[in-house]
Amino acid sequence: MLLRTRTDRRVRIEQWPVPAGSPTLAKLAVVGVLDGESVTELCDATATVMAGGTRHLRLDLSGVTSCDNAGLYTLLGVQSALRSMSGSLVLVRPSLCVHAGLRAARLHLRLVIAPPGSVM
Repeated sequence: MLLRTRTDRRVRIEQWPVPAGSPTLAKLAVVGVLDGESVTELCDATATVMAGGTRHLRLDLSGVTSCDNAGLYTLLGVQSALRSMSGSLVLVRPSLCVHAGLRAARLHLRLVIAPPGSVM
């Protein structure tokens, strides 16, 4: 079930429902290009859910079609922001390009990635 969609020409951030009784959890999905030109959408969506009390974020990256280092390092920044509030970030179902980029930049050692087959 789609709650809200933010769009620009390159990326779409979707917010998905969370189970009742999980007021500090949010689920977002990134669809499209995650790069230096589009990371503002992810940052804005993250700031919005954090302002609403979210401390734990599950980020589905299965719909990312292309990414660059700016997009990948933005994930590290999101994780840092959440951790500063005693929260967490878990990357769920990274697409092949995200997975390859994370490994190439060795960010897979610094970010939490849900095991294969995990769902939002």
